[in-house]
Amino acid sequence: MERSVDVVVLGAGSAGFAAAAAARKENDTSSILLVNEEDPPPYDRRLLSKSLNSGNSHDLVPLADESWFQDKRIDRIDGVAAVGIQRDHKTVTVGDQVINYGSLVIATGAIPIFPKLVRTHELGSFFVVRNVRDLYELKGESKRARTVLVAGMGVLAVEVAHQLIRAGKKVTLAGATPQLMPRQLSARSAEILEDVLTSKSLKLFFHEEIISFEKNKKRSWSVEMLKHSGHFDMVVFCIGVTPRTDLAGQAGLAVGKGVIVDEHLRTDDPAVFAAGDCAELPDGHISYLWEEAAAQGAVAGTNAAGGDARYDRRPFPLRTTVFGLDIYSIGKPRTYEGYRVEEFEVKNRYYGYYWSPEDILKGAIVLNDPEFADRMDSAVRDGWDRETLDALRRKQ
Repeated sequence: MERSVDVVVLGAGSAGFAAAAAARKENDTSSILLVNEEDPPPYDRRLLSKSLNSGNSHDLVPLADESWFQDKRIDRIDGVAAVGIQRDHKTVTVGDQVINYGSLVIATGAIPIFPKLVRTHELGSFFVVRNVRDLYELKGESKRARTVLVAGMGVLAVEVAHQLIRAGKKVTLAGATPQLMPRQLSARSAEILEDVLTSKSLKLFFHEEIISFEKNKKRSWSVEMLKHSGHFDMVVFCIGVTPRTDLAGQAGLAVGKGVIVDEHLRTDDPAVFAAGDCAELPDGHISYLWEEAAAQGAVAGTNAAGGDARYDRRPFPLRTTVFGLDIYSIGKPRTYEGYRVEEFEVKNRYYGYYWSPEDILKGAIVLNDPEFADRMDSAVRDGWDRETLDALRRKQ
């Protein structure tokens, strides 16, 4: 079966969905096809790690209802993955269909990382959370589990641990970093989160690494770490993700850590774009935030439909809530060199600011003040000065 489509988008996460929507906005007459390899229609994947206590299909939050796709005249293929791109003929094979494209957007996202010590035949014995299938598998297995080891210290690991504790599990969180959520939190704000988690009987092992597994007769795992050992009914890996570049690589596109793109999200083939967690920007940056992936998708979709948009690399926030602790972070630098750091606490609230030498706000962390945090998107993106931020503080 063969068909022709003006704009084909591979992937229906935040980047792919945004690309399809932007392509329609840019060109009202073009034909658009969104290839969704999952069975459920496009849904908000940010909620997966927050849904372990429910996790049913009707609990998924759709990105749009069916009438939206009909109104926008965006065709969709669900439950089938693209298996090959033939750039010379400008075709992509999806299941048993060969689709001729005018422009192609690769938005295939990323896949979870397993440590090298997990062998291929053991993959089904361990758990990750990336899509709804992962969620159902983890939820099903956790029903029999009493003790769970979560490997990782990032936001996904924290959210998964939070949900498992709420489900009555004894949870241990182990990771190589010296603090929780190092990409998003300062040392002090991480201590506040640590206090919240340990108050719920979570065990935390910092500077730790798993070095071996062995299945025992009780269907649980004997786990050896650098400094600790223990027996766990389940092991969940939240140690990171890696861009999905297999299709792009097989098609001969330039690939580094991700699919290499320019500021227009265009690959080295002018008819092919990439966006979201699979795309690598000119400076090597790869997005792992939902909102940033959506912003990239909008640029790629606009250009695939004939526009001329550029990606501006503005900072995007991370928000989550863990046992009532509201966490907000935007623009936290990886190193503090060249920044002046300001931190203070008021009652149960924490505020951290990262100032440039010119006293321009470049990043912020806010705990337990969601209303104030709502203003920080603009404050950081617009580069507020101290006087402007102080005026906002006085209004609190």
